Amino acid sequence: MSELTESTIIMVDDNVDEIFLTRRLVRRDGIVNRFVSEKKPENLMTTLEELEEMGVRRETFLILLDVNMPRINGFETLKRLRAHDRYKDIPVLMLSASDDVSDMFESFEHGSNGYLVKPFSGDEFFAAMENIPNIKKKLMQ
Repeated sequence: MSELTESTIIMVDDNVDEIFLTRRLVRRDGIVNRFVSEKKPENLMTTLEELEEMGVRRETFLILLDVNMPRINGFETLKRLRAHDRYKDIPVLMLSASDDVSDMFESFEHGSNGYLVKPFSGDEFFAAMENIPNIKKKLMQ
């Protein structure tokens, strides 16, 4: 279904069931290279640095970021990411159980590239990916 054969999806979510279901969904639909999960949003920068140290190219990164997490929510994590010189251009899809329009607008105000309401289907995931400029190009390099 997808042309995204080289990708590094980094999912930041405190719910291990959501991580498992999302990993299963994207693998079923053809993204099989790398799926990394991080349960603590405060560790995201360290995770990105470690991936680069292992030789994973930043151009293959796509972050799936849950909105509702304890201590640091997804909006605050996104603001920190966008303020970081090295990682500010990484595509980010926000994930939330909320379909509240104000949450969607807030995610875009902070620089997200898309917003998906959980649970989502493979078709919804890939449709959101299509709306990110040059996502296929970035993830295929």
